[in-house]
Amino acid sequence: MRKSLILVMAVLFLTLMAIPSFAQDTLKIGAPQPMTGPDAPFGSKFQKAYNLALEEINAKGGVKGKKIEVIIEDHQAKNPLAATVTEKLITQYKVLALTGGRASGQAVEIASVAHRLKTPYLVDHPSADIITSKGFEWVFRNNPTGSIYPQAFNKFISEIPGAMPKSASVVYDNTVFGKTIANSAMVFLKSKNVPIVNDEAYPVNTLDFKPLMTKVKAQNPDFLLMVAVSTTDAILLTRQAKEMGVAPRAFVGFGGGFGVADIATELGPLSENLFSSAAWSGNPNDPATKAFYKKFFEKYNFYPKEHEVEGYAAIYILADALKRAKLTGKLEENREAIRQALLKTDMVTVFGKVKFGNYKGPLGDQYTNQNIYSPDHSVLAQWRGGKLLNVYPKSNAEIDVVFPDPTVKR
Repeated sequence: MRKSLILVMAVLFLTLMAIPSFAQDTLKIGAPQPMTGPDAPFGSKFQKAYNLALEEINAKGGVKGKKIEVIIEDHQAKNPLAATVTEKLITQYKVLALTGGRASGQAVEIASVAHRLKTPYLVDHPSADIITSKGFEWVFRNNPTGSIYPQAFNKFISEIPGAMPKSASVVYDNTVFGKTIANSAMVFLKSKNVPIVNDEAYPVNTLDFKPLMTKVKAQNPDFLLMVAVSTTDAILLTRQAKEMGVAPRAFVGFGGGFGVADIATELGPLSENLFSSAAWSGNPNDPATKAFYKKFFEKYNFYPKEHEVEGYAAIYILADALKRAKLTGKLEENREAIRQALLKTDMVTVFGKVKFGNYKGPLGDQYTNQNIYSPDHSVLAQWRGGKLLNVYPKSNAEIDVVFPDPTVKR
């Protein structure tokens, strides 16, 4: 009797061990994000966005009768740790797909692991061109690349009479993100014969920008362009430039820290009229996007911007792929089925149209599985009265642009 019981238990154990991922209660998506450390506010923003999407999707029955679950692993904004937690999500948690990343350096690590372990990775925010220009067939990106971020700014200075800079100082952090965007902006300005009077890279989390801004002020630039992946850098760059009397016609930030609410709360009046050219937050004039903004505010008591819209849209894109994928019960086959479904994605989210394809970017990079509508997803916004509001292109504008900056004494 005892031997029979042991045999039955052994068989039961082996049976349970053999149950594939799809037979579990939920469909698992992994999301490496910074939940502690200096970038924790970004991880929190994406977590909120994911949760709202999950609540809506699961309330309607989930996908194939199963709920979707997002498992967040903290990478603390450390690149090596991003690779470690990604492998953990794939091999231990056996997620079907990945999203997240936060910064480009971490996303490059995540993409490399996802490609090696053949797990679909939908990038929701990291923007370095290299992420989708390395030919990774398991990596997809909805949001625009770094070299696309300046597109709205480029259109603005090209199309608005008198807006073309007479000269420009370009200051950027020495990261993949910073160098990608700065290079893209400078290539365009040089093509328009705009002199670049400062080309300055700085270490992330610099404590004092006064020596750098002394160099900038000496050149008296017509425009000051700044790239900062860190919010603290974006705040300090702007504060010290203005306090030291740097007086361009326009202060222009590019995504990253310039699109975060802390800009207004920390800088106060110094944030007024500061531009941010970056990934957009969906067309605010679209009824579906307006409804999402309202729902998000009612739940979290603040309005979403690019990060929240990207994270929310990413879950809907993956849910759409899961619905169309032929899930068999074998984890490897399911991941391949999801990859194939993502290749055929053709939908509209609150972030805009989504269809993945291969094409050349503004700097000649060959993109793989990049959203073909990415160039349409760049917007020029401006901090006005404590809010970051779209000002260009006009079809997406929430308020008229203020230019030149009347608060700057030239």
